[in-house]
Amino acid sequence: MYSYVTYSVKLHNILMVLMEIGLVLELWIFFSRLIRSAGLKKIMRIGILFLMSFVLMCFFLNDHRYQLGENNHPSFLLKIPIWIFLTGMSLLIIYLCLLVRNEILACRKNISAWSVKETMDDVPCGVCVSDSCGHVVLSNKKMRELSRMLTGAPLQNYEDLKQVLDGNKSVQGVTRLSPEKGVLYLPNGTVWMFQNYMLAEEVEGYLQTVAFDVTEIYFNSEKIRMKNEKLELLNQKLKKMYEQIDESIREQETLKMKMQVHDSLGCCLLTIRRMLEGNKEPDYMKNQLEILKQSVYILSGITQDDTEKQYEESIKHAEKLGVSVEIEGELCDEHQVALITDKAIRECVTNCIRHAHGRRVYVQSHKTREGWKVCITNDGERPKEGSREGGGLSALREVVERDGGEMTTKFEPEFLLVLKLPFSETEE
Repeated sequence: MYSYVTYSVKLHNILMVLMEIGLVLELWIFFSRLIRSAGLKKIMRIGILFLMSFVLMCFFLNDHRYQLGENNHPSFLLKIPIWIFLTGMSLLIIYLCLLVRNEILACRKNISAWSVKETMDDVPCGVCVSDSCGHVVLSNKKMRELSRMLTGAPLQNYEDLKQVLDGNKSVQGVTRLSPEKGVLYLPNGTVWMFQNYMLAEEVEGYLQTVAFDVTEIYFNSEKIRMKNEKLELLNQKLKKMYEQIDESIREQETLKMKMQVHDSLGCCLLTIRRMLEGNKEPDYMKNQLEILKQSVYILSGITQDDTEKQYEESIKHAEKLGVSVEIEGELCDEHQVALITDKAIRECVTNCIRHAHGRRVYVQSHKTREGWKVCITNDGERPKEGSREGGGLSALREVVERDGGEMTTKFEPEFLLVLKLPFSETEE
């Protein structure tokens, strides 16, 4: 039977290499259990195994030197068969591999100080925890980099960093963008926001400082702010342009109306002149005089004294245009109020034909404590979205407000004109 001493040197080398592998694995398992605080029994167990393996390794080395002829080293393993060592080393390596596997799984499942530090170093934000005296208890890699940029030195005392964050110490290349929120522009072109949180309960008295990278958010918000300023200037220009357009349209419509009335007056006068020269029939002449009277009324605002007849003429004029005027309530017979009411009815009839394409105009008039209230609507199409007062309604508004009244126009859901006209001195 071959013993360890009498066997070849090659086999000695194989056994010693396996023994060294086992020692390395045992040492790794020992420190792994020590770091994650696996328990005293497990740590002592792997420690004892490591010492036994180390003693056995010393025996192997001693007998190896004995085999090489160094007789001053007595043999300890002379009578032990070689197969026992081979079997034992194989089983030991398999056992240690299983222990390493279990340690790796345990490290992945359990939280340790190293896993916490590794996780904190991987987060993109900066984290720092300090006590009431300013001593840094915990900090990650990103916070240490930021501290070096802000203070020019490693993060050892939080008070040094706090001086810069509070603005008590100026640093070249660092700009405070928002003192209230702790937003700083750093020399590397990034923007960071620093926030402090006082920890409570078990860790009461500790201050946690967190730094967030808000570079993209800040520059995007600046772009939005600049665009909003440009839009505000453009909006003001558009408002001025719309006001000028409204004034231009009002002037054009007023000029167009005056030209139409002027042409109508000229035509009526020419017709009357020809009738007088040609001795036309009285009925035809009466009709032309009526047209002339309406034109003078529109152009100058002069109306006849009989308000009832004035309303009747406006209603007849509307019927000739294909629109019936339905009146509900009592119409005012005072001269100035009747003049405004009649102008409003005529304007609504014109708008009903031109824009709403309707057939009826509804007028509600009643007396209130303050004066007269007149509501006018029609059965035509609903106004288009964004409809506004034209030149006729704007001119009517000027007349109403000049006499101390109020005028309200609504275009949704349907057209509605409301006049609030005060009593005249004669009515009071």
